[in-house]
Amino acid sequence: MKPRDNNEHPPPSPRSPLSSALSILMLAAVLGLVWFAALPAEAFKGGTDPLRFTLIIIIALVAVATWGVLLAKAQNQRAGQIEEERDLFFRLSLDIFGVLSLSGHFERLNPALVNILGLKPENIVGMSLLDIVHAEDLGIARKGLTALANGRPSQFELRCRCGDGSYRWLNWSANPLLEESRIYAVAHDVTGRKASEDALRTESTFRKAMEDSVLTGLRAIDREGRIIYVNHAFCELVGYSAEELIGQKPPFPYWPDKEHAQNWYKLHLCLAGEAPTQGMELRVRRRNGKLLDVRLHISPLIDAHGIQTGWMTAMTDITEQGRARAELQAANDRITTVLEGLDAAVYVAEASSGTLLYTNRAYEAQARFAGETSHIGLPQPELGDYPVDPRKLNARDVPRELFDGELQHPATGQWFHLRERALRWVDGRVVRLAVATDVSALKRAEELNRAQEERLARTSRLITMGEMASTLAHELNQPLSAISNYSMGCVNRLKSGNYKHEDILGAMEKASAQAARAGNIVRRVRDFVRKSEPRRALVNIGQIAEEALGIAGIEARRLGARVSTNIPGDLPLVMADRIMVEQVLMNLIKNAAEAMQDLPLDERQIHLRARLTADAIEVSVSDHGCGVSPEHLENLFSPFFTTKQDGMGMGLNICRSIIEFHKGRLWVDANPAGGSIFTFTLPQEKNLGSEHDT
Repeated sequence: MKPRDNNEHPPPSPRSPLSSALSILMLAAVLGLVWFAALPAEAFKGGTDPLRFTLIIIIALVAVATWGVLLAKAQNQRAGQIEEERDLFFRLSLDIFGVLSLSGHFERLNPALVNILGLKPENIVGMSLLDIVHAEDLGIARKGLTALANGRPSQFELRCRCGDGSYRWLNWSANPLLEESRIYAVAHDVTGRKASEDALRTESTFRKAMEDSVLTGLRAIDREGRIIYVNHAFCELVGYSAEELIGQKPPFPYWPDKEHAQNWYKLHLCLAGEAPTQGMELRVRRRNGKLLDVRLHISPLIDAHGIQTGWMTAMTDITEQGRARAELQAANDRITTVLEGLDAAVYVAEASSGTLLYTNRAYEAQARFAGETSHIGLPQPELGDYPVDPRKLNARDVPRELFDGELQHPATGQWFHLRERALRWVDGRVVRLAVATDVSALKRAEELNRAQEERLARTSRLITMGEMASTLAHELNQPLSAISNYSMGCVNRLKSGNYKHEDILGAMEKASAQAARAGNIVRRVRDFVRKSEPRRALVNIGQIAEEALGIAGIEARRLGARVSTNIPGDLPLVMADRIMVEQVLMNLIKNAAEAMQDLPLDERQIHLRARLTADAIEVSVSDHGCGVSPEHLENLFSPFFTTKQDGMGMGLNICRSIIEFHKGRLWVDANPAGGSIFTFTLPQEKNLGSEHDT
């Protein structure tokens, strides 16, 4: 029965001929019955009336015909109801119902086409299915239509174009009816399912790629220990394929033969849920026989219903880690052995709390000797000696040098050279590493050496004065002779009585000046050679130069040399021992004068200069003498090395010791104009407080 059009409504049914005939038959039957009932009964007595028999048969036939007509009418009514229900289902279905020709052209479509594809049925009727199929799915559509044209049912999924130009996935189920040359098809929208399948496929691909890319071997076993899953990394670790491993029961093929008992025990722990949370280590044997050390981490395997179905194992190769750990331990043992064998005390303390984290034997011995139980057993700098407060160090402050100097223990009197540095400890904490070396013996040696150098310097001064004795005697003889002459002149004038008061007064003033001159020479010599401890004080370099020239100038003049000075008066003060610096200047001026003995008198010029540098005062003594040959430069300041025929070789060595005692430096350069330039530096005093000694 052909369904009605989508938008048709069934019209009211007119009175059919069958209904009219049925009415006539019913009326005739009723009339026959009435007539038969009205006949007198006597008419039939004594025999059978043919007319009456005929009427009975007619009435029976009419009744049968009436019953048949009634059945036919009921059947027609049921068929109409079914057709109406089918048309209603056709119109209200959420799936697309369509009638197509055997060539694949649409003949009828239900309204679901609008809801699914956004296309009107009247616009699609007459078009081919291939006209709305995605280009990539045309092969599937042609294959399905070919099967239908050959009388075979077909089911296929493809993308169909929507009214807005997009595509949706439809699952087509079609059956051909060759006698009608039609195809009856139903299309179900499976776009959501396809999207879910694509998402699931993408997620599965991603998970598979992720599982195959991780270096950790993953293995799943059921509650009985049977392997139900392994990833690519696990197969790579043990050397067996997934097909060879899945389904295997213990003992597994990668268990070493000699360690089955140990591996059974660990597997039982795993199956019982008693595996250590930090993991456990075991050894596996690769297919090629190579042994690997691995670490296993066990976790329950829970399915989608929250039921534990087995155990998941993460296996990591720690063979290299173990080797590196062994090497690190060996290196640590070596370092510890070295530190324990040091004579220097080494300790590591937490920066904030001062808690000791490491001490070596030398430290512990020193702490016991000092009677202390903390790092106070070693001398500690004052907080002001640190560039930052060591208790407030953080990660931004490391690594950093905190202290490098010498300290004396207040209780034992020992001297230590302490070097302290901020660094990061093995656990990330900021700590202070200190190395304290006992330099008490060195300090005593330095004191003895300094005392020896002081005696040597004083001896050198005495020798210098001895060498200058004749010069000093000549220098003193002049003022003494002048004093004598002036005194005798005054006496003679007074005896003769022929004198003027002004003449006597002038002569006595001149005699007094000469006496003062002689007294200054004697004072300078006495100060220069007297025995005294080194006394450093704030002094002016210009005054030191003037005092030094008071004696050295005498020797220079004797040797025919002239000394010129260029010392600014605004130079800052220096912390120095005046006599020791004078000795350096006198020695350098005397050497300069002696180096120019082969020059004409007018070329024997000595230049004494001083200037201010960034953090020191630089003093230089230059001459135009013979200079210093390159082969003598290396040993010039060594003890007992001299280029003089009668020299002892201690003068320049003593000068360098004096300058280094003052934290300065002494060196020699070639004079571009010929000769040598001896230069030394004295650190300037930054904080000019009251004069003090050290």
